[in-house]
Amino acid sequence: MLFSSDDGLAKAYRVDLQGIPLSSPPNPTVQRQGNVPVILNVTTPNLQIRRARVHPSKGTILLFPGGGYHVLAIEHEGVAVADLLNKCGFDVAILEYSIGNEPAIRAKALSDATTALNLLQKRGVDMGINTTSLGVMGFSAGGHLAARLLHELGSSSPLSMTILIYPAYLDAPGGLQPDVTPPTGTHSKTFVLIGEKDKPEWVSSAAAYAQASKANGQMSEYHLLPGTGHGFGLKIDQKTPISDWPLQLELFLKGCGS
Repeated sequence: MLFSSDDGLAKAYRVDLQGIPLSSPPNPTVQRQGNVPVILNVTTPNLQIRRARVHPSKGTILLFPGGGYHVLAIEHEGVAVADLLNKCGFDVAILEYSIGNEPAIRAKALSDATTALNLLQKRGVDMGINTTSLGVMGFSAGGHLAARLLHELGSSSPLSMTILIYPAYLDAPGGLQPDVTPPTGTHSKTFVLIGEKDKPEWVSSAAAYAQASKANGQMSEYHLLPGTGHGFGLKIDQKTPISDWPLQLELFLKGCGS
């Protein structure tokens, strides 16, 4: 086993996408003045594994921070969210996926996501996490990546839950991009949340995704936060209605996992 503990506390460690432990973060987090901490360059795609406080956990959630495929908002859409999910009884694997300006970057990110999921399925026991129930969660561009991953997996998807928080880039004229539509035959429970004052096309496509999931026979929830824009993530001292969304997610997660 790569990691073991008997103290019942959440622990964090890293592996590359081959499952090899990393002794230090390969992609530095930068604190930009007046902005949230981000990763500006991913030289080594990797997973930060954060184990739940209870063992066995209810399952593992693969988490994709956002950042427009240009940066990764690793703190308020990554580590802070993982802490919340740990408290809800889930192990978390935060993926630091490929980012950049090249035309093929979204395809590289999808490849990273697919490789990461395969690793969790094959090596979950070695990592000390529970992968009998698997979910995916993404913010903004990470929400787009999560939707693409589910679509790519098709009816054979092992994912039992899909959580999209203010997902970006899902929209197409008259509906959803074909490569993000929920696949026929999937049973993944769906949770979609977005701010009312986000980009209109992203609000409408988020609602369309939730509706498409429902029409697909999946359990589906859609939450629209009034008076709220994009990118709020999870931070301390947030005010309502933004501060309400973690509770809404916690209620959803009570019906998920093993």
